[in-house]
Amino acid sequence: MAKLLTITQGDITIIPMENGALVNPSNTGMILGRGVSAQITRRAGPFIQQALHMKRSTLRNNRLEPGHTVESEAGQLPVKYLIHASILGAKKVNRRLISNCILSAYDRANQLELNTIAFPALGTMIAGFPLDEFLKVFWKITNEELPSSEHLDQVILCLSNNEDFETCADFLEENFDTLNENIEADFRPDGVVPGML
Repeated sequence: MAKLLTITQGDITIIPMENGALVNPSNTGMILGRGVSAQITRRAGPFIQQALHMKRSTLRNNRLEPGHTVESEAGQLPVKYLIHASILGAKKVNRRLISNCILSAYDRANQLELNTIAFPALGTMIAGFPLDEFLKVFWKITNEELPSSEHLDQVILCLSNNEDFETCADFLEENFDTLNENIEADFRPDGVVPGML
């Protein structure tokens, strides 16, 4: 059975994933701030930051090293876990860091035996990593990781606005012939659930 790559746009925090995770572009201190983190703060409930402080205290040097991930509870979000990918706080946000974050998120999802994972365009908002470069990295890794995953059935890439969604749609159209034959692409410009836009 083909795995599903869903491309959509809007508020990633309202996508329901009963056995899935939302990837949060985090900082080394796991402090929820701007971008996707701000959306998580609004929707996950009042105790989410406290839970992240407790999670961080279990990590070596009390920080989430750049390029690494860790899972946490998701508060009131309609997902099983948050997977925090450490981007902000790195000396340089580059292709290698973004690759490490994506690969680590896939590894974490497989360890947790999740069947769905939703990514924002990691590093492209606050950290300023170019969207076209992110898409190249994400495409290459997803093409390899999704078909071989023991547990994942669906990967969602959720863009924050229509301009980014159109850029992504153009990229996928240009690169569609390189899509792994075991992956089916699913475009959802209106979101995957009502209220995302």
